[in-house]
Amino acid sequence: MPELDRIPAIPLHDEHVVTAREALEGLYLKLQQEAEVRLVAAALRAGWSAEEAIDAIDDLRKEDLPVVN
Repeated sequence: MPELDRIPAIPLHDEHVVTAREALEGLYLKLQQEAEVRLVAAALRAGWSAEEAIDAIDDLRKEDLPVVN
């Protein structure tokens, strides 16, 4: 007889279980916001305007996005 007890049981759907995205999304957004604040602060210290800094950050984000054909 095969050893079925070695195969882990698959838990049934539980409303208290969250997806990885749900678990990480809040922290991800917080870190993204913190990084942007730090980048703008560094640009301001370097003599840039806040608008120039935000434009530069937006340009960097566009370069990070993968090109989808």
